[in-house]
Amino acid sequence: MLNASFEKKILIIVLWAILPSYVLALLLLWLIDISFYLQSLVSIFLTSIVGFSISAFIRNIEDQFISLSNLVEALNIGDFSLRGKVEKRQSGHSDLIFQLNTLADSLTTARYDFKESQLLLAKVIKQIKVAIIACDENNKLTMVNPETEKLLGMGESKLIHKTLSDLSLTQLQNINSNSIEHLTFGSRNARWHIYKDGFREQGTQHTLYILSDMDLLLNQQEQKAWKDLVRVLSHEINNSLAPIISLTSTLDKMISYTDIDNDDKTDVQSGLSIIQDRATSLKRFIQGYRALTHLPEPKKKLIDLVPVIEQLVVLLKYPIKLNLPRQLKMQVDATQIEQCLINLLKNAYEAGGPDNIIELNVSLNNQVLIEILDKGVGIQNSANLFVPLYTTKLEGTGIGLSLCKQIIQAHNGHLQLTNRQSGGCRVEIKLSISP
Repeated sequence: MLNASFEKKILIIVLWAILPSYVLALLLLWLIDISFYLQSLVSIFLTSIVGFSISAFIRNIEDQFISLSNLVEALNIGDFSLRGKVEKRQSGHSDLIFQLNTLADSLTTARYDFKESQLLLAKVIKQIKVAIIACDENNKLTMVNPETEKLLGMGESKLIHKTLSDLSLTQLQNINSNSIEHLTFGSRNARWHIYKDGFREQGTQHTLYILSDMDLLLNQQEQKAWKDLVRVLSHEINNSLAPIISLTSTLDKMISYTDIDNDDKTDVQSGLSIIQDRATSLKRFIQGYRALTHLPEPKKKLIDLVPVIEQLVVLLKYPIKLNLPRQLKMQVDATQIEQCLINLLKNAYEAGGPDNIIELNVSLNNQVLIEILDKGVGIQNSANLFVPLYTTKLEGTGIGLSLCKQIIQAHNGHLQLTNRQSGGCRVEIKLSISP
């Protein structure tokens, strides 16, 4: 219903418009020489017509304003589906209805565009391989992405509304934006690029932190450089080895038919055999490194990792103490994970003495944690652990750990080797449950 004062104003305007004509009509009626009864009847009829017309006119204006009020109210509460009926005849009211309908269409389009932008942003935040944290003015977390969940080892429901102090992240408050800092999250120590900026949401000040693992980026570049180097060396060495092996085989056959002293023939054949064996061994050696440059993308399938580990232990026949959950289903490439575990368990076994008992522990807490513990000599040169071609073993190739790291990184996981305080080495593999 319209405001009473507004209705009163309209009524006054209408009365001022009609009253002179109405009074004049009554005067003329009473001046006409007709009976009093007829004059009274016509006056009542005329008054009724005027009163009804005024009431209908005011009601029509009220309906128009109520219609406009409903349209504006719908826009105000976010309902952009309501539309007003535009009359064919041109009028100020029709123009206003048309403009309100156009505004509703524009707001509907803007809402859809905003929702699409939000969905796109959510997908980017979910897939991006950097940790993103948003905090309010009280340093309480208001938003995290899956990479942050993996980094802190907790799900979003547990992280939201916790403070930076609760999570031992108060150092982020004192770090300048675009700086590189050594930070430790759980057992993951690395160099991090920190981007820090402020923004406002619902009238309150918030802070955005974006953390990028610089060591991971550098390792990826380093691995690419090693792959390129190994690829070139493999190509050049293989091109040289192929004719050497072929020529030594041909010369060996020719010597057998040559009329020379048997001792000399034996010496020559022995030398050729050594050359051929070393060339063949070198070719196999180079082919082994090709695994670093030709590691296929993991073909992930949903498997139970527990029986896979149990079968490996039976196959290797190493003294291994297992601590496994009953079931552990996850999306992985079983073949690649098996190869990684075989390499790591083999290293653990070879590093220890006769009393070396390997411990293999698997636990689940927002992510899968695989631990391999040995009682060997530990890590002697941690800086070169994952460098291809580097090995401390007499007969090592320097492939195993590099290949393991590539496999785990291809599964969006993290591989770390550290020395144990009690002696030996601790291997830690962290894998995400989700693919």
